[in-house]
Amino acid sequence: MRAIFLGTNGWYDNAAGNTICTLLEGADRYVILDAGNGIHKMDRFLARPKPADLFLSHFHLDHIEGLHTIVRLNFAEGLRIFGQTGAREALGCILRQPYTVPLEGMPFRVGVFELPAEHALAPYLVDARPLVHAAPCLGFRFELEGRTIAYCTDTGLCDNLIRLGRDADLLITECSSLSGQRRDSWPHLTPEDAMTVARETGARRVALVHFNASLYPTVESRAAVQEKVARSSDNIVVAFDDMALEV
Repeated sequence: MRAIFLGTNGWYDNAAGNTICTLLEGADRYVILDAGNGIHKMDRFLARPKPADLFLSHFHLDHIEGLHTIVRLNFAEGLRIFGQTGAREALGCILRQPYTVPLEGMPFRVGVFELPAEHALAPYLVDARPLVHAAPCLGFRFELEGRTIAYCTDTGLCDNLIRLGRDADLLITECSSLSGQRRDSWPHLTPEDAMTVARETGARRVALVHFNASLYPTVESRAAVQEKVARSSDNIVVAFDDMALEV
């Protein structure tokens, strides 16, 4: 299994990358984590038809804006979209005329399902819990092909982040804020917070995504984060667009 980082930015695209989207490419399934503009790169990986499931952490635009591009993709075995309670209404407000092609107009089958009510439809999703953010946001924990993968963004430090990431083979979380930066009304993680998360979860590997595009405008600004965290943690990886990790 591979984790492929199609988009690693928060807020908007810039020279460092597209807005957030990660692909978990398994032998028999595609699992997509959020649908920022990076999702348009999915066509590179759809040569082999497989079921595809998309999990949306929340409905901030940088996590769903790429959905207007999926009409060009070939999800030959359909696409299931999982989101929190209210997902059908939220996506229906945006994915419609005059803004974009509605989901019912896609050239492949699409279904929208809500968590926790329809959790049983994705048995490999072993847990989903609310995170601390400016809007309701879910973190996820998956068991796929003998691997445990957690996905927790956007969030500040909280118990559910630690619980979801505990002993994971791969924890994908965020680094939106600068060192020393705190905004209680819009929680995010700093590099130091990410080091705390890596230590307290005991995750085998932690990948950082969702870099605030205004605070981390260049590849070099992210590389500086890698240098900082490497001083105390050898299991944290700063993710860049198009990076792939074996899980």
